[in-house]
Amino acid sequence: MNCKNCNEILESDAHFCDNCGAKVMTNRITLRFLIGELFASMGFESLYFATLKGMILSPHKVIKEYLGGVRKRYVNPFAYLALGAALSLIIFNFFSDDFFKAQASFNQGQIEQLKKVTSKDLSTVKNISEKELTKLKLEQNSAKIQLNFIENYSQFLLRYFNLAAFLFLPFYALLSKMTYYKPHNYGEHIVINAYIQGTTMYISIFCFLLSIVINPKIFSFSLFFVIPYYLYTLGKMYNYSFKKSVIKFFKFIGVLLLLLIPIMIIGVIVGIVIGFKNAG
Repeated sequence: MNCKNCNEILESDAHFCDNCGAKVMTNRITLRFLIGELFASMGFESLYFATLKGMILSPHKVIKEYLGGVRKRYVNPFAYLALGAALSLIIFNFFSDDFFKAQASFNQGQIEQLKKVTSKDLSTVKNISEKELTKLKLEQNSAKIQLNFIENYSQFLLRYFNLAAFLFLPFYALLSKMTYYKPHNYGEHIVINAYIQGTTMYISIFCFLLSIVINPKIFSFSLFFVIPYYLYTLGKMYNYSFKKSVIKFFKFIGVLLLLLIPIMIIGVIVGIVIGFKNAG
């Protein structure tokens, strides 16, 4: 056997060429091979899997050690999140039709009702006042806006899932900072959430693949695994008892609603304004 790079004669069991140092390649290029090469080229093949294993078995230990200064043992939190998001993006796009079905299963009843409102022909409606007709037009325009938003949101996630992961990271960090405010600062909470979010990507992928095989609604149940994992990790980090973890859970939900309510109010106001303009 000869080296394919320098033509040096090699031993039959050689893994590297003694002359040029090139790796001896005997297998064809496969997807598995390419993924391995990607990790190797980035210089953290073993680090990534060690970090992933640690985040599954003892996530609090990984985060505590990284924040405490142990940086060589684990992958950078942003690279860890980026790879999880990239893998999610590849799988969601590969099964794009199933992804849209899974997304629609979240609020299927609402979507069907909105479609019913938008498909109604108002020219056939008789014996109503001008005021009532205007109201129906506003409702129809509002339904169109909501359907548009739902469709555009799913399209955005499908195209820019990795970007969305980083856009939501400061929000999650603020949420955890307001819930678990000591002793970590906001920057440290960004690191904490990058690691947790990076791991929950795999929970979402697993639930998504199950939803393809069994039922689209299974994807929505990923939240029931993500939240407990999130709270378990933070509970372990802060050495909370079960009782205190439950209290923090309700505080977590309260803070989430506190942050979401203004966003929802703004969304409703914008929808009403657009509806009035379209009706006019």
